[in-house]
Amino acid sequence: MTNRNRARHLLGYLLLVVAPVALALVLLAGLAEPRHSGHSAAASSPSRLLPALAVILVVVRLVGAALRRLGQPAVVGEIVAGIVLGPSVLGFFLPDVQRAVFPASILPSLDTLAQLGVVLFMFLVGLELPLGLLRRSGSAAAALAQASTAVPFLCGAALAAVLLDSYRPAGASRLTLVMFVGVAFAITAFPVLARVLGEQRLTHTPLGTLGMATAGIGDVIAWCLLAAVTAVATSASAAPTALTCALIVVYAAVMFFVVRPALTRVAPRFEGAGQPLVAAAVLTTTLVSAWLTDRIGAHAIFGAFIAGVVMPRNSVAIQRIADRVEGLTSWVMLPVFFAVVGLKLDLPAVGGPRDWGVLALIVLLASVAKFGTVALFARLLGRNRRDAAALGLMMNCRGVTELIVLQLGLTLGVLSQQLFSMLTCMALVTTATTGPLLRRLRLDRSGSDSTRNTTEAPLLTSSEGTT
Repeated sequence: MTNRNRARHLLGYLLLVVAPVALALVLLAGLAEPRHSGHSAAASSPSRLLPALAVILVVVRLVGAALRRLGQPAVVGEIVAGIVLGPSVLGFFLPDVQRAVFPASILPSLDTLAQLGVVLFMFLVGLELPLGLLRRSGSAAAALAQASTAVPFLCGAALAAVLLDSYRPAGASRLTLVMFVGVAFAITAFPVLARVLGEQRLTHTPLGTLGMATAGIGDVIAWCLLAAVTAVATSASAAPTALTCALIVVYAAVMFFVVRPALTRVAPRFEGAGQPLVAAAVLTTTLVSAWLTDRIGAHAIFGAFIAGVVMPRNSVAIQRIADRVEGLTSWVMLPVFFAVVGLKLDLPAVGGPRDWGVLALIVLLASVAKFGTVALFARLLGRNRRDAAALGLMMNCRGVTELIVLQLGLTLGVLSQQLFSMLTCMALVTTATTGPLLRRLRLDRSGSDSTRNTTEAPLLTSSEGTT
């Protein structure tokens, strides 16, 4: 299909399907009033929450499907849908309808659902982390991962220290803001990248496995950095911060060296157990782990991520439950998360020309820091220009992972509403450009490796965890 035909089909889909359904749902939800006006906000919350959920689920899915026709991963359309439902679009053009669809009384309920969705998503991220791939990735992936994390972190931290202090919320320390922006620059969305590579049939190529290994190692480094930043943000002095970091290290060690072997030993028994029992065991482990890290002083997402990492990979029963959790998360919980992010993002309030200039600088520096660093190091490791550029583009994909980090920063009071909106735009732009630019490179999708050093052996012959 030519680009012109694809654009024509997309326009028809938007006009004939997306727009009428979305408009009808928004108007119906906006016109719906609680049956008993004398009831409290808490009592009338379900009558407002359910129509809002219907609007969210339909709009997010329709816009996601529409942008998939342009070759974008569904997550880009889902992020855009969240922005459309928020004050940046719906609230700007139809503020009364936006307030009617999303009244203040339901926002805490939506936020709770979004947080639960993030916890389940982080469990799946940990479960999909290809541990075998990381163990066998070799020095090339490790070097690229360290460079693709360290240099963008330093660039983001430097930008925050020099230019973004005026966007710091009252009560937030300058150190915390600097570190948090650094982490936001350093993030690569491994789950989104895995799907982009899968859609382009690059997953099992040597270049694809190198990219996935690099993103996986980089993700682990970035989450460790984020845990440290969270400890700093939630502690009043150096002593509690050090204690929180120490407890996180101890907890992770216990999960890896005690809980993981225990789960591996009992995993064969899961195969004969009923699915309700396995589901209860998996979800209980995830939720308890999330609760423990939250009590330690980090955040629930770290516990959920660790719970996913320590789950046995060879258990059919656990994988079956994980598939069902993924269905619930991707179809219900994450759309609510995208809507909550969109409701907190206000593009008209970004500011004047200077603020939009800062936004452009954030997008440019974040992209150059990731792409340039990875491409340069890949060339030093013997990759040709096309492969080096492809690896740089892969690492510049941020996606849902970045939104989770930014939402955490807003919740902790580290990011202001204005800076949150700017960094969310950066996440959207860098994610949306990954797939199209990779396609323009016309990469080799065969099993052959293209490097200048013909004696270099392929890193891997297979990959795992790339659903």
